[in-house]
Amino acid sequence: MKKIDWQAYFETLLKVTGEAVTVIDADHIVLGWNDKAQQLYKIKREDILGLDIKDFFTSLVVTSQLQQALSETESVRDKYHQPMQGAHVMINAAPVISGGKPVGAIASERDITQAMRLTNELARSVSREQNLKSEINKINRPADAFSRIYGQSAALQETIELAKRIANTDVSILLRGESGTGKELFAEAIHKAGSRGNGPFVVINCGAIPATLFESELFGYLAGSFTGADKKGRKGKFDEADHGAIFLDEIGELSPDMQVKLLHVLQNQRFTRVGGGQPVEVNTRLICATHRNLEQMIQEGSFREDLYYRINVVSLEIPPLRERREDISQLAYLFVQEFCAREGLPPKHIAPEVINYLVGYNWPGNIRELRNVAERMVVLSEGGLILAEHLPPLLRYKREQQAAVLKGGLTKLTEKTELRAIENTLKQTQGNRTKAAELLGISRATLYYKLKKYGIDS
Repeated sequence: MKKIDWQAYFETLLKVTGEAVTVIDADHIVLGWNDKAQQLYKIKREDILGLDIKDFFTSLVVTSQLQQALSETESVRDKYHQPMQGAHVMINAAPVISGGKPVGAIASERDITQAMRLTNELARSVSREQNLKSEINKINRPADAFSRIYGQSAALQETIELAKRIANTDVSILLRGESGTGKELFAEAIHKAGSRGNGPFVVINCGAIPATLFESELFGYLAGSFTGADKKGRKGKFDEADHGAIFLDEIGELSPDMQVKLLHVLQNQRFTRVGGGQPVEVNTRLICATHRNLEQMIQEGSFREDLYYRINVVSLEIPPLRERREDISQLAYLFVQEFCAREGLPPKHIAPEVINYLVGYNWPGNIRELRNVAERMVVLSEGGLILAEHLPPLLRYKREQQAAVLKGGLTKLTEKTELRAIENTLKQTQGNRTKAAELLGISRATLYYKLKKYGIDS
């Protein structure tokens, strides 16, 4: 077999690759340093070859990733790093194995500076556009009532198109979807896009009002109707929604008695105030929402079937955030810039590593949870760049758990991500174990057990 000059192939590979490549041996001596590495770090090849890389990079990620690859014999994938002001890279590193032992390591760094600039410029443009739309909407009724619902995913756009078609009708609508998906936002958009758009839009959370007060809240009451009542009496929410729309959020929480009374109003378009006998006519559109399985509740006898058919003339399913992942990065940027503006801060950038975490996470709390995470990141990040360390520890932990399931080797990877989550949380709480346990969502006893298991002293 013809002998192959692997050294020549190796040197050619270093020249043609579009990434900065660093090669070291087991003693951290630099064996390879290509043209892209020279350009990125402004260090000439002749000045670094044959020398200890730690003499040049004492705290940079490229050094730690090479060391990690050497010590763990595992590859490092897509680790974000900012080697210097204005430069952004993604690092991949792997050990060189010979005879079953690591004899060196290779790292390649992909320059994403331009992509970061374009992404952040796009985010600023989108933010400016939304701010402009907001200012215009203060002056005029928006041409598109759905303009406040952000996202371009097919699942979301299909839902918006259906909502637009039913907006100009007067039928009752049932919005279905998990908590935090934006059902109220859809309800208001449907109302504004319809013929009643200039009328009132009244919101009631059926799960937030005690059953004993719900009837008086909904229909109002006359003076002296009950102890503590206003001496002048009070109109109810149906009065306020006359010639507009009333939005009953979480209608699945209605008590059986209130279900009967609501059905009566829907059938007759009139109601009686608490303490009164004179019927009051009302002309309002009903929009309801729930995250519960009403069909199962009907079978269990906790929700009336006749009311179900009254409120469910048209049903609209709002997709959860995990089914529209292509919208996550846009929403994250919009929320970050929104909170920056609220706090009087200059716009912040989001590192690609953070976007990877956000897009890969399942978001059980949907858009509401994403808004909370964006607010946290803005508050915790001191500079102009949001990093993975500014994410909630549980989000990083759960995201890495999901990745472990996909990659296999669940036990080993889960323990590694769990250890990392505990260490990061203790660092965040400055060693306060009670606060750390609270943030991690575990008991103090469980935390102490895991500290002992992983040999963590503080």
